[in-house]
Amino acid sequence: MEQQVVRLCFSVLILAKTLISSPVPTILDTDIGTDYDDQMALSFILSNPDGFDLKLVVCSTFNTTARAQIVAKTLAIYGRYNVPIAIGRNTGVSTMGEYEWAQNYTLEQFKNEGGTVYENGEDALYNELQKATPDNIYHLIEISPETSVGDVLQRLKPEITKNIRLFAMAGSIYRGYGNSSQPSKEYNVYIDIPAAKAMFNASWAYFGLAPLDTTIFLQFNGPVWQQFLSYRNKNKHVQLILDSYTTWYNNGGKGAGALQPFSPDIGTSTMYDVLAAILSLYYPKTITMISRQLPLVVTDDGYTRINATQGQPVQSAVSFQSENPYNSTSMLAVVALYSIIFS
Repeated sequence: MEQQVVRLCFSVLILAKTLISSPVPTILDTDIGTDYDDQMALSFILSNPDGFDLKLVVCSTFNTTARAQIVAKTLAIYGRYNVPIAIGRNTGVSTMGEYEWAQNYTLEQFKNEGGTVYENGEDALYNELQKATPDNIYHLIEISPETSVGDVLQRLKPEITKNIRLFAMAGSIYRGYGNSSQPSKEYNVYIDIPAAKAMFNASWAYFGLAPLDTTIFLQFNGPVWQQFLSYRNKNKHVQLILDSYTTWYNNGGKGAGALQPFSPDIGTSTMYDVLAAILSLYYPKTITMISRQLPLVVTDDGYTRINATQGQPVQSAVSFQSENPYNSTSMLAVVALYSIIFS
């Protein structure tokens, strides 16, 4: 059985890699540290340099300097001092269970080792997005409340956004938290509704959405997770995930809502944000998912609604090709976890 799992993992990973064309200039906007899916998404991006030419990591909302420390330690373990960190606007204090893992790695240490940290994250994001042209299309992966992007969109010219493909974990269209048959106010939207409105109203070259409809099913567990665990103490990138995940779990993460049980020994919490990174990597393919172009708006009370007259077109991953969503998410787990193992 174990050998069959390994063969399946390699087959899926090889097939997925054939869909990657060449590295695309990419910016990640993250609220890493609060939920664990941001760390998995960042590690997945760093593990796929053939697809992501990572230009900037922006840390958004609440204690953004603490978030930057988590990013800095992750980049250092990957040896990616060439990726600058941008510290977004501090919007207050929030629980950040993963921070203990990175608290002894300072931003000064990151800079002394060759890294770059921008204290004004919005300016850094604005300056990097300005480099997007029709011949140099950028990908913006948005896995945070849209505060930084909303600030930048106030001064970014529309002709620039038309050179940017946006991939966002945001919103809830048909299904909500807990696999509810009713949509929910999704966290990344309702934390900063005006900024979310600005993002949904902008004219992007392409807008690929990973809403709750599909992301609620993304937990990495079963034989694939056990294979991942077998690389404990053998692979520094696997160890990064296991150490930071365990810290997050023990510091309150175990109380996070999820459809299936989770712990460091049996699998992950819900990996909402990883889907946005996967959509970016395999664009224009939407592997394992059914995607529909929908005219979406953000309402004043923080819902994501279909509005045929006011909504901008958003390519939304609303369901899976398999009737059992966990069959599809198992394949996505292979893509994500085996990328990290073999990076």
